[in-house]
Amino acid sequence: MGGSRPPPRAGAGPPGHITALAGAHSGMPEDQMRPGFRMTIGADPGEVARANAAFAEFADAHALPAPVRRSMHVVLDELLHNAIAYGFAGREGGEVTVAAELHADRVCVTLTDDGRPFDLFGMAAPDTGLSVEERRIGGLGIHLVRRMMDEVRYHRRDGRNVVVLEKRLTGGMTAGQNGGRFMDIITRTQNDVTVVAVAGNLDSTTSPHAQQALDGVLARGGRKVALDCTALDYISSAGLRVLLGTSKQLSGTGGALRLFGLNETVREVFDISGFSRILAVFATEADALAAF
Repeated sequence: MGGSRPPPRAGAGPPGHITALAGAHSGMPEDQMRPGFRMTIGADPGEVARANAAFAEFADAHALPAPVRRSMHVVLDELLHNAIAYGFAGREGGEVTVAAELHADRVCVTLTDDGRPFDLFGMAAPDTGLSVEERRIGGLGIHLVRRMMDEVRYHRRDGRNVVVLEKRLTGGMTAGQNGGRFMDIITRTQNDVTVVAVAGNLDSTTSPHAQQALDGVLARGGRKVALDCTALDYISSAGLRVLLGTSKQLSGTGGALRLFGLNETVREVFDISGFSRILAVFATEADALAAF
């Protein structure tokens, strides 16, 4: 997220306050206490970005591997957006508690909300083999959550939905690129191709901005569009919806969308969702431009 935030402070606070935790289990020996944080967000969709920014700070402070941080960003965007947009629909207010805990071999995040009962993980998996024309826009979020986490558990307790997420720290602790920031978009023209460079994250918070930028390119007559993902940190299903919609619009007018420079997490999202089969993805800008 753009701009720096002060580090989490220990102690209790009002809703929205971030509490740094030395250990989440009372009675645990001091030398075994685990680092973590806990925060509560409200029903404003803008709170999703704040929660992801807090996790980015936590990941940076403890040098979580970049792929682990990115995967958790994707999953937090999916589940927090679902809780706010659907779990709290038709009512005033609502709260989601985000609690993270770092173990020696994994990071664990527990989401607890007071929304309507809904086991998201009881939903059928989408058909990711459909073509661009056959695909409906949406329906991929929970599928990404299931596939990107090593363990996902859901239960209903004391009138609340509880989701427990675990991601293994594969490869050990390494310094990761800072994430959780907003998106920057720069467009330029290379011959008759519009190159759109995206930097930051493409999720439920930033996707309207990306949609507006791409709609502007098409409105100005752009028919060949290359999306530069070199500086794209992660993408959630909200971002996939933008890309699918843009691809459909371009196909309908004889145009085409090409993408290049995907990092391993963005590539994983594309593979899980089937987008690596229905969109043209290249390693470099030169390869993408040569394909038009």
